[in-house]
Amino acid sequence: MLGRFPIKTLAGAVTATGLASAFFTTANDEWPEVTYGVRKTLGLLPTPPPLKKRTKVCVLGSGWGAVSLIQRLDPDDVELTVVSPRSFFFYTPLLAGCSTGTVSYTSLTESIRWHLAPFHSSNERGNFLQAHASEVDFEKKTVTCVSSGGYHGIPDGSSATTIVEYDQLIVAVGADANTFGIKGVDKHALMMKEVEDALKVQRQVLERLEYANALQNAGAPKAKVEKALNWIVVGGGPTGVELTAELCDFVNSDVAEYFPQCKGLIKVTLVEATGKILGMFSPKISEFAKKALEEQGANVMTEKFVTGADADTVTLKGAKTGTVSVEDYGLLVWAGGIGARPITKQLAQQIPGQMPEKGPFRGLQVDGKYRVKGVDGVWALGDCAVSGCAPTAQAAFQQGTYMGRMFRETKFAAAKVEEHEDFKFLNYGSLAYVGSSQGVADLKMRIWNEVDNRSDQKTEDNSAIFSGIGAFAIWRSLYFSKLLSARNRFQVAFDWTNRSLFGREISTPFNQREAKAVPK
Repeated sequence: MLGRFPIKTLAGAVTATGLASAFFTTANDEWPEVTYGVRKTLGLLPTPPPLKKRTKVCVLGSGWGAVSLIQRLDPDDVELTVVSPRSFFFYTPLLAGCSTGTVSYTSLTESIRWHLAPFHSSNERGNFLQAHASEVDFEKKTVTCVSSGGYHGIPDGSSATTIVEYDQLIVAVGADANTFGIKGVDKHALMMKEVEDALKVQRQVLERLEYANALQNAGAPKAKVEKALNWIVVGGGPTGVELTAELCDFVNSDVAEYFPQCKGLIKVTLVEATGKILGMFSPKISEFAKKALEEQGANVMTEKFVTGADADTVTLKGAKTGTVSVEDYGLLVWAGGIGARPITKQLAQQIPGQMPEKGPFRGLQVDGKYRVKGVDGVWALGDCAVSGCAPTAQAAFQQGTYMGRMFRETKFAAAKVEEHEDFKFLNYGSLAYVGSSQGVADLKMRIWNEVDNRSDQKTEDNSAIFSGIGAFAIWRSLYFSKLLSARNRFQVAFDWTNRSLFGREISTPFNQREAKAVPK
């Protein structure tokens, strides 16, 4: 009996590992890659005509679209160069949790060079440049890349310029935060778009707490303390809602324990210009999310938009009433929308017919196969492409997957690409965390046809709507399964467990180059 126990344990562990691997492979739609790899290894793929030369592929960007594309290219077909000022991919759905220490930023990031490993093993045919693409010559098919040492630059201000040749250029640069030209927002508000943005929010939250504590000990006026502890989030989409929820969780747990004298003075406000938060969800779900946030102490203001901001105040105006109010703040975070990056607009200006005759520029116009209209050999996907898909990680991931498989199957042959089917977006739904271990989920999957009435509401468009703790379990499970590597899954699981047992980090992360002065 004892002799058989280790064998049974080992067999159980192997079985569990296999099942988990199969689950994650299914969740990330990777079975075609597994099948392709096995068939290639066994020599079962059709023998293509010999390539005269490998296709030079240049990918601009390191986000969802770029990474999912890279993962599905055949290293034997391409000479790959990836250009991005960010040397890592990060998992955007958990970004709000990074801002309060629910998860560590290292748990959400993966070096782009890890994803180039298969290309390195194929006779060094993969290269990464941490640089900005400053210019593209469509006639010569070259990209001018300027590297100054990443986000912060080299201390002496020097830079390196590299010319990258390409046969096929994939633009996957994503989008910037869009402040809509509102005066003072870009200068005084923190954005919520990148990992470094989340770290800035975390640092300022903790700095404001320590500053408020010091003010109280110094006998400062209560109004001054309340100003430092008035935190305003602008934008009622998933990012703004989840950040507000994470802040409320942090206040109600860690702040209550370690800064009890501050907890009752903290005010977390969510500002949304339209009539409801989470506009992509049903009115019922939107109302549930609003109520959940308010029950945790958040102040949710709808039909209010920002008209200006300075170092101490933000000006709000009623969308219907026109009433103007001025709010003091200690922290102002902007999650109010996205806009095209400068390089995207620069490329569009070089291509006839790309710039809109009227209205704002949103991105590069593409066809059904994500070829940029008006120029040969250039493709665009993700948030920088105008294709009819919402600017979401889900859409960018599917687009990159589609493009990578198309290139793998067609070997970049123009005739075969033309015959290839157009991209079809599969909307699996939307998820959001609303705090206190509650979530909302609108899942659009065929499986719900087979499910009995177990959800809050089944709709005619084949979706199932969940809210509460059950939706939170779905939110965590699906986002966990979509993490791209076992390393990230292990780290995120550890972070969640660590937070549950020991609480969040409350020591202030410090970065001298980005530190802002404490308000006076």
